[in-house]
Amino acid sequence: MKRTLLGFMIFIVLILGACQIVQQPIGEEEAEEEVELQGSYKIGVIYPLSGDAASYGLPIQRTTKIAVDEINAKGGVNGRKLQIIYEDGKCNPKDGNAGAQKLVDVDKVQVIIGGVCSGETLGAAPITEAGRVILISPSATSPDVTDAGDFVFRTAPSDAFAGVVAAEYAISELAAEKAAVITEATDYAQGLREVFNDNFAELGGEIVSDETFNPEDTDFRTQVTKVKAAKPDVIYIVPQSEQKGVLLVRQIKEAGLTQQLITAEVLIGRNLIAENEELEGIIGVEQRFDEDAPKASALLAKYKEQANQDAPFPAYMSGSYDIVYLIAEAIEAVGYDGEKIRDYLYGVEDFEGALGKITFDERGDVLLDFAVRQAKDGKIETLK
Repeated sequence: MKRTLLGFMIFIVLILGACQIVQQPIGEEEAEEEVELQGSYKIGVIYPLSGDAASYGLPIQRTTKIAVDEINAKGGVNGRKLQIIYEDGKCNPKDGNAGAQKLVDVDKVQVIIGGVCSGETLGAAPITEAGRVILISPSATSPDVTDAGDFVFRTAPSDAFAGVVAAEYAISELAAEKAAVITEATDYAQGLREVFNDNFAELGGEIVSDETFNPEDTDFRTQVTKVKAAKPDVIYIVPQSEQKGVLLVRQIKEAGLTQQLITAEVLIGRNLIAENEELEGIIGVEQRFDEDAPKASALLAKYKEQANQDAPFPAYMSGSYDIVYLIAEAIEAVGYDGEKIRDYLYGVEDFEGALGKITFDERGDVLLDFAVRQAKDGKIETLK
């Protein structure tokens, strides 16, 4: 009996001793090492994966995946693979915010790629900023993104410059004195509207009609009728999605308007131009991009092989591809930490990607130029 009791007491002492060992504090370096051994690096992604905006969200998603697959096939980063967690931002601030909240609070990511739309990005920014998590977009162009936070970056130039280019082209190349404007009530479209209107007026032109429509609208005849009555020299249109844009152009032409249409990148997607003859002649402003450069052509060829179609938005798609490589490079250099990655990105200069040479300014904006292009015979021709 005593021997049994003694054995039981020894057993209890051993258990308590083991518990004390387990409960000892783990040093910071040891903790990081333990996390490192647990698996992959989680990267959040917020893109529009449903609804009208999925027409550019899904192609951008595909080039994101191409980059991830290439990196993982070579062993990943620091011996760990990249794991992408997708959230559907649906091209609006509400869903962008909800997606960021889940990725930051539940998935504990240190980096989020997105959004594709400016609304998604601006909706997500307060969450990522508070969580000190990187938010880097391949295509959010609203001027408001510039001041969205210290952890916010983008590889697409701001519409603060795109709107200027459109206004200057209308005045100097098209000799326009009067312009009408039709834009969708979204962050992206309204950012371009404001910049175009201000600069067109500053250059001596007059905005004779300034119409907007809601995202749910499909009948634009009221706006088109007002534009027709104003007798502009050019019409500047900015929809959020391809579908709405094609419908708007169709209704403009059905009303008998023949003025030159000027737009942004959404309506000069390569596949869109090829498939919609009503877009013939439309002029669009998009970021300058060399599709024939070695890295770009290789990526676009791989996309075409996988998707069985040409890349509709090659610059934005190349930007998403480059972002994955930038993040991988940053993690390899400084670790999986939002603050350290932020500091690394601010130091990026002339990163050679599919997009070209990438350098970020002091507010996380990329330093890139714009090109003016026109739809001719179902293809895109560079004007300037």
